[in-house]
Amino acid sequence: MVAFDALRTVTTAAEWEARGAWQAVESLGQRDLDGLDELVVFSAHPDDETIALGGLLALAADRGLPVRLIVATGDDQGRADELRDALTRLGVAASPQFLGLPDGELKHHAERLRAEVDAVLGASTGPRWVLAPWPGDRHGDHRTLGREVADAATATGDTVFFYPVWLWQWGEPADVPWERTIDLPMAGVHRARKGAALDAFGSQHWSEDNPDGVLTPEFLDRARDGREVLIRPELRASDRLAEHFEALHRGSDDPWAVRSRWYERRKRALTVASLPRERYGSILELGASVGELTAELSERADTVLAIDGSAAAVDTARSRLADRAGVTVTRMRVPGTWPSGAFDLIVVSELAYYLADDEWRSLIQRCIGSLTPGGDVLLCHWLGAADDFAQSGEQAHDTFRSASGLTASVVHRDAEFLLEVFS
Repeated sequence: MVAFDALRTVTTAAEWEARGAWQAVESLGQRDLDGLDELVVFSAHPDDETIALGGLLALAADRGLPVRLIVATGDDQGRADELRDALTRLGVAASPQFLGLPDGELKHHAERLRAEVDAVLGASTGPRWVLAPWPGDRHGDHRTLGREVADAATATGDTVFFYPVWLWQWGEPADVPWERTIDLPMAGVHRARKGAALDAFGSQHWSEDNPDGVLTPEFLDRARDGREVLIRPELRASDRLAEHFEALHRGSDDPWAVRSRWYERRKRALTVASLPRERYGSILELGASVGELTAELSERADTVLAIDGSAAAVDTARSRLADRAGVTVTRMRVPGTWPSGAFDLIVVSELAYYLADDEWRSLIQRCIGSLTPGGDVLLCHWLGAADDFAQSGEQAHDTFRSASGLTASVVHRDAEFLLEVFS
């Protein structure tokens, strides 16, 4: 379970602090917490969150930012009481949720753990940070929980960060992913409250009289006086693509020249002309970009919900559509997150080829589940090839045709794109 000696410090607190790399590490500003609805903190064991993030939790409490704390392992009454006492000392008005999984055995209960994590993240929506143990912490439970939370948060589109607990005990500077590390400055008042909170975990303090304890005086001194950090996850291919689109939209308010290129204008006109109904009650548009198609769809519907994963694109679209009644533009990463409600028409244009096969199949099922009886799904995709495509437009349409159970009522194919309406 633990791949190091918990009672042996490899790098002292002074040696960590002397590390020159701190000068280049990103630092959290208090404004970075602005706009968040909550912090969702997952802890493998009662005390992990206090050791690693006590100062941040105290800061959140002072800012009135709600904290939800979920502890993966057992709810032994003594340790549960210690945790509640520690949270009180930090000023955090949170009642921890204990999942009750066996300590040291999370890897053997990964399926149940993932289900519990999914339930936690699915219980609320809104902007939040999800914090979990760093999988590189050389502790089996930390590795398992960190990975499951990261996968679940990616699916829901949440921002996730890791926090190390034991790194400072077993690690050396070369073990730290400095380029992904964020320093969390700690005010004196928050450091004092963290120190008091650490004192609450008496059962875990090692001494000759308490050989079952694992927190040595040296380790606790470092936790009290040392830095707190967050570690960004390594980027996945889909994350890199999302960053690419974000950069494109930040660099231009029309990165694909949808307002001027004949291909885009022609495709948009054919899209709207192909709609079987003159008017729809509700339309969901996925991958709305800067909102040009959204504007035309709004002429044919009572309400339009336009979704894009790029914050810059959403900002541009909102400005473009500010005077359109019934139009809502929302940032969301599909298919991991999905809007509530049912829709008479769902439009998927120039999006599917950026999704891996499993993601596309998941999105198809999401669409079918959100379609009103007799509703339509419109797909439109370029038939060319690009290095960043996970599949071709042709493949995406073939998969929809076989997986959706719907029938194509409108088909337009030319040398450039394929447009189909399924009913």
